Amino acid sequence: AAAAAAVMAPPGCPGSCPNFAVVCSFLERYGPLLDLPELPFPELERVLQAPPPDVGNGEVPKELVELHLKLMRKIGKSVTADRWEKYLIKYLCECQFDDNLKFKNIINEEDADTMRLQPIGRDKDGLMYWYQLDQDHNVRMYIEEQDDQDGSSWKCIVRNRNELAETLALLKAQIDPVLLKNSSQQDNSSRESPSLEDEET
Repeated sequence: AAAAAAVMAPPGCPGSCPNFAVVCSFLERYGPLLDLPELPFPELERVLQAPPPDVGNGEVPKELVELHLKLMRKIGKSVTADRWEKYLIKYLCECQFDDNLKFKNIINEEDADTMRLQPIGRDKDGLMYWYQLDQDHNVRMYIEEQDDQDGSSWKCIVRNRNELAETLALLKAQIDPVLLKNSSQQDNSSRESPSLEDEET
């Protein structure tokens, strides 16, 4: 037992984690079948070992990036080296719907239409507008072409309240003045018309 303890990996080393053994076993057994890059155990430990805060530039080792890219592409996900981390977050969020049973049981009671963010409207050119507000009241507004299949037209156009006000002013300026006048008249008439309660009294 003393001899085994003497050769044990230090606590911070990836090799001391059981998940590391699972990954190594998978790569050894199925890596060639999936055409994954060969990473010997010491090399895999090295790329998974977090460098001290004062060493390096914080970049993920190239070998680890390549391994993630290959694994994601093998499940049909189109992802590039400069965006793999962003894609991984999105993929993990989507996996919650299939693999997180507690979460799945809760959301199964929700209406399907409320589960996905819907556009708040379209402009005269057919661009769809998407709006988000977080718990700290930070705003984001995005635009996208109506028939966009690959997300190439997706663009963030609002990042703060000033930009939101400017965008709303620009959109309002595009509205036909006749439509604005009609809408204003309808609002006024609905305010002026007596309610059922007024008629009854």
